[in-house]
Amino acid sequence: MPSPTSLIDSTIVRQAPISGLLAIAALLSVVLPALHVTDAETFLASIVATVVVTLIAAVSSWLPRLTALVPILLVLDFVAIALLRTGTGAGTSIFSAIVLLPVVWWASLEGRRTVIWSVLGVAVVFLAPFVLTPGDPPAPSELIRLGLTAVVFGVVATIVQELSRHARITVATAEANEGVVRAEIARAAAVQRSLLPTSSGSDAGAVGSRRMADLSVAGACLPAKSVGGDFFDWYRTGNGLAVSLGDVMGKGVGAGLIAAAVRATLRSARTVDDPSEALRRASDGLTAEEAGTDVTFTTLFHARVADDGTFRWADAGHGLSFVLRAAGGVERLRSTDLPLGLGLRDEWATTDGTLAPGDLLISFSDGVLDLFGGLDDAVDEVAELAQRDREPAALVRALSARADAVPHDDDVTVIVIRREAAATPAVSADVSGSRESQRV
Repeated sequence: MPSPTSLIDSTIVRQAPISGLLAIAALLSVVLPALHVTDAETFLASIVATVVVTLIAAVSSWLPRLTALVPILLVLDFVAIALLRTGTGAGTSIFSAIVLLPVVWWASLEGRRTVIWSVLGVAVVFLAPFVLTPGDPPAPSELIRLGLTAVVFGVVATIVQELSRHARITVATAEANEGVVRAEIARAAAVQRSLLPTSSGSDAGAVGSRRMADLSVAGACLPAKSVGGDFFDWYRTGNGLAVSLGDVMGKGVGAGLIAAAVRATLRSARTVDDPSEALRRASDGLTAEEAGTDVTFTTLFHARVADDGTFRWADAGHGLSFVLRAAGGVERLRSTDLPLGLGLRDEWATTDGTLAPGDLLISFSDGVLDLFGGLDDAVDEVAELAQRDREPAALVRALSARADAVPHDDDVTVIVIRREAAATPAVSADVSGSRESQRV
């Protein structure tokens, strides 16, 4: 069954005005005393032809393979109009103008020969009375009328053909350009996914030799569009692990470029122990990157977690991070600092915290709020999910599954860090696509 959009361009929609006018003409010829049916047989034949052509149009609209029947359908339109004109007075019939509709339709089809077929259709309509009613032929002036009408309608058909040709070229060019844009966006999305941390690479190779087995981490980023403005990241530092989660205002490629710039700047500050200093450097880079764009700010959570469970964090207007204690308590990591890129105050506070064995440090983007009705108490909902299975990858999978099931218009991103009770230097299974987990 065709979609509503395709139905707009379907054969039945184009045929409907012609069939409708033919039906109205037949009805008026019967009920109005001023109009006369001069030949009952041809008049009835025109009605039958109208019904047949309407049925063909309906069938070809619902069965795309039958669109090749359109030329036959147009021929039948001309025949139906010729029969109607002949049966309602030939040269005196007021319904000759209906022939313009199939002329325009045929001329709009691809190929310059359609102009010739349109003019021939007009000729059929005007010459039909000479063939169908030889005993009462039209006046010779009807031939002059035919010549003038053929010229006028031929010019109309030529104009329609040229306009249709240019329209097809414009549509083809637009589709080609759209294909290029889609391909570029797909490549940008692939590059963005490649920037997310995975469970493989040089960092993972250093697991066994760096005594980093006290922490495990997992994350997911599900863009609302092909390219999103959210990002998460983790990487090794001299004495532990750095984790980040950012949310650029806006969506699409522009936001994705800003997110990549902020992530790169944070990584360049990996030797800096103070998270607020890393945010300051990211803000400096963001101010440069935002010149000439519509993106105005970025919320960002950045933390440095040490081997012994102590961690330092800074929050630039994000406010969606918390610690889930092993005993079940929730400790919100609140901050009054502003997002990056506003240019109002480039100062962010660094706060100290501690992760005991079994504790989880969780941060997520505001797209997760949409998964739980858009309310700030989504923190409690996320904490409840984490309580069911305290493996970081399990929470990532649970939120990813919910994002697949619940409609949302914003990017959904989450990162989870857990301090392990004992050293287990192994790499955990990753989450597919951009949903990756790593034990470090």
